[in-house]
Amino acid sequence: MFRLGGSLGTYPTKQSHRVRSAHRISTTLFLSFLMVGLSGTEFLFGQSATRSTVEGIHDANGFPFVVPASSPLEPVHRIAVAIVDRDTVQRTISLAEFGDRLGFWIVRAPHAKFELAGALQGGVSSRFDLGQPRLDLLEIHYRAGFLLRARIGAVAARVELYHVSSHLGDELMARHDLDPISTSREGLEILFQVSPSPEIRFYGGPGFLFKSSSDFSTPSLRAGGDWQSAGNSLIPGYATVDVFSWSELNWRPQVAAEVGVTLGKHARIGLMLGLGPSRAEQFFRDNETIFGLSASYVR
Repeated sequence: MFRLGGSLGTYPTKQSHRVRSAHRISTTLFLSFLMVGLSGTEFLFGQSATRSTVEGIHDANGFPFVVPASSPLEPVHRIAVAIVDRDTVQRTISLAEFGDRLGFWIVRAPHAKFELAGALQGGVSSRFDLGQPRLDLLEIHYRAGFLLRARIGAVAARVELYHVSSHLGDELMARHDLDPISTSREGLEILFQVSPSPEIRFYGGPGFLFKSSSDFSTPSLRAGGDWQSAGNSLIPGYATVDVFSWSELNWRPQVAAEVGVTLGKHARIGLMLGLGPSRAEQFFRDNETIFGLSASYVR
């Protein structure tokens, strides 16, 4: 039987003091990053930037900070078929995701020690029930954000101001005689990224909510890493892992991992695995396991 987990109130937001606190914390972190970076990456890691470390934190379009493409939080183009096991109920689903980002300016300092770039990104992520004759839409999520991406020496950073709007599928709600349910939230996330070699990257950082329709808890953390073989490899492969923890879910980790082959600079086909709280954590608080086949395209 279908059921919602956790509390999903539509009562007025009562978190003005947490909003002000999140503003102060995020502003302090961002300014601290700029001040420390301007004094040189030797202060951070005891080594200067090399060509290999800088190359690993640029995407295929030359912008600093490589998109953590396996994360369900990132807007990418993806089609996947997977089996979901949640609360002893198993379901075959399809994931249809469409998302991209538009970089509209970049500034590079002399000697290539500093870069600053702006971008807009947006996407939609949906889940369909393949076990139903009508392929019911189970849930849909919209994300839009402004990105500020920077590189100082061997360290890249990304600051995103975002809005997320989530809705349970109309067919699903009608079948279970439930009223429509939706949530929204706005927040900021700061991620730092380093690359010990052009094939390997690690990233991590905090996030904060400014506002939410259901009075969600404010802080979150995200970290991960990815490996992609060199372009001249006999079998071009990749492997990624992304871990997201949110205080609203008592810091239980939401893990997303992929392994597969790359097709050129932008396309990937691989096996995907998800563990921990549901990817639709706005609605479901049960743990779920996702395993399936994914095809994605990331510019």
